[in-house]
Order: sequence, then C-alpha cells, then structure tokens
Amino acid sequence: MEFDRRSFLGMGLAALVATSQPATAATLSVPAIDSLDLTVVVDNFSNVFAPDFERADITVTGPVPAPDYHKAYAGEWGYSLLARSAVGGSTPHTTLIDFGYTPKALLNNLDLLGVSPGSIDAMVLSHGHYDHFGGLDGLLATREVRRRTPLFVGGEEAFCERLRGTRPGASSFGAIDRPAIARAGIDLIVSGDPHVVAGHRFTTGEIPYVTSERPRVPTAMLPGRQCDRALLEPAKRDLNFVVDDAIHELGTAFNLSGHGLVVIGACSHRGIINTIRRAQAVSGVSRVHAIVGGFHLVPPQTKAQALETVAMMQALNPDYIIPGHCSGDVFLNAASAAMPDKVVRSVVGARYRFGRRA
Repeated sequence: MEFDRRSFLGMGLAALVATSQPATAATLSVPAIDSLDLTVVVDNFSNVFAPDFERADITVTGPVPAPDYHKAYAGEWGYSLLARSAVGGSTPHTTLIDFGYTPKALLNNLDLLGVSPGSIDAMVLSHGHYDHFGGLDGLLATREVRRRTPLFVGGEEAFCERLRGTRPGASSFGAIDRPAIARAGIDLIVSGDPHVVAGHRFTTGEIPYVTSERPRVPTAMLPGRQCDRALLEPAKRDLNFVVDDAIHELGTAFNLSGHGLVVIGACSHRGIINTIRRAQAVSGVSRVHAIVGGFHLVPPQTKAQALETVAMMQALNPDYIIPGHCSGDVFLNAASAAMPDKVVRSVVGARYRFGRRA
C-alpha cells in the first residue's frame, strides 16, 4: 500500500479546522521541565539492532544490549513507558506509565534497562485493559516499589472486570487486583480530574470528544464485578453489562520548556487527537512537540479513520510522532509517507531524549 502527501489533501481542511483552534484557558497550573527521557519498557516491536540517531532537539538511543547475549528484551502486545524528567540540574523524577501485559516481560525489561522498582517516583495507569495493567501485580510482588508511591487511575470503571469482546458471554479480560495495591501501600488516586504528577507531569483527566474521532473499544465491562457500582456513572451503575466507552482513560503529558507538549496516549481509546486537545486545554499550552504511544487505529477501526488521524496530525504539526502498540500498520505507513522527518519507530528498550542535553 502506497501513500503520499496528496493522499491527505481531501481531509486536510477538515482536519485543520478540527485541530487548530486555540487551547482554552488552563484548568491546571502545569510545571515546565527542561529535559525529558522516555524509555519504551514494553511494546509490540523489539529490535536489538535498532539504530541510534541524533537531531537538534532529540536523541534516540537503541536498546542497550544485555551483557549476556542469551538474554533479550521481551516484546509483547501491551505497553509500558518510563519517563525521566528534570528541571535545571535537579535529580530527575521517574514515572512509570502503564505496565504491559505480563509481569515476566515488564520485570525482564526493567532489569535489562537497569531500572530498580524502588527508583519509581509515581505511576499512571491509562485505563483498565489487561495489556496495560497485567504487569502491575508482578511489579508490586517484588516488594521493591516504595510505599506511598502514588498511582493515578482515571476512574472507578478501570477496576471493573472486563470481557474480551462486546457481547455478553465473551471470555474474561481480567480485572485489576485492587487488594494487592493496598497491601503494597501504594497511594491510589482515582479521579477523572486532571492532576499534576510528582511535580513534573500531568494527567489529562477525562477526555471529551472535541474532534470527529469516535473510536470503537473492543471490550465490555461488568459493573459491580471488582468495582463499586455506587462510584460509576449513574447511567451505568445499575447495569450488569456495558460496552466500553473508555471514559475513564487518561493521557499523560509534559510541558517541555521552549518546545511545547509531549503527549502520551498509551492506547487512545478516546482518540489521540482528542487526547492532545484535552492536554492543550488543561495546560493552556498549544504547541505540540511530540505525540507518543498507542493510537488505537487497529481493527475495529478502519483505514479511513487511520488516514483521517494522519491528516489531523499534519494539521497539528508536531515535531515528532512515536507510534507504538495499537497504532497499526495503516497509520504507521501513511504517517511515515506523509511526515517522514517526524515519525520515529517505537522499539522496546529504546530511549528518546528531548530538551536540554545532560
């Protein structure tokens, strides 16, 4: 399948209107940081020979080989991202965003990266899908995560048991082990409001639909199963089966001084452009430096949706796009053709350094 810039001209004007409106007044006092390192801990794609490269405002370092060549980074369907941010010459703050599908992959990759669970200052769970929280139990079982480490979750819905499908009777897709979080002494912050996380980054809170994006979520939840009905939306709390709308999903973002926002949509079930627009509205910062994560453009999303997202990203004109996990080949191929100098492949173990050099 071939793509070029002219493939998107028909969508360009609508995309520009949808994405170029100025951000509304900030709802959160968002700090500015001077440098940001993002390391892919878990993703679908692993390549021990991924090349290094450097530009004026980004340095990409491929996975550091394990001392023992018998060991390798584990790639799996899931996502986890480690963010280290700093202001001035201060000690960097470390946030783990999502936990991948299995404890084995998460712990293996953290070990190869030389990251101790005890070095994590804060954690964010983007949403209640197993491929994003499955590794959490294993991380907590190490007993190395510091007690009182904050874990941000976007709403009670994240804890409801889920089904792998949108019809009653579909197979289970698991549920977060809330008692394990309590036993580990983690400070659980469950809120649909935006929050500053560990003084350096912020969550978007609930993400409204403000563009044409309306992704279909391929799961359902069971109200009352592992979650408190009374804390769910009134329209859902008395039901026993609900097709997911991912209203509890969070984006995470950083305000990089002199560059703009780095927005992370770990799976973007509310739409990656909607996620960016929410980060702009929350922070009052319009400029977008980088868009990172899974953009949820695999089936049941369509080719047309993927191409429309490419057009909207062109209108936003970020400096870099780092698609991974559920972004899909149609999006990746089209975005690479339309914006070849902006798209950088997400690779397990790779490090992406933004901002001031150490």
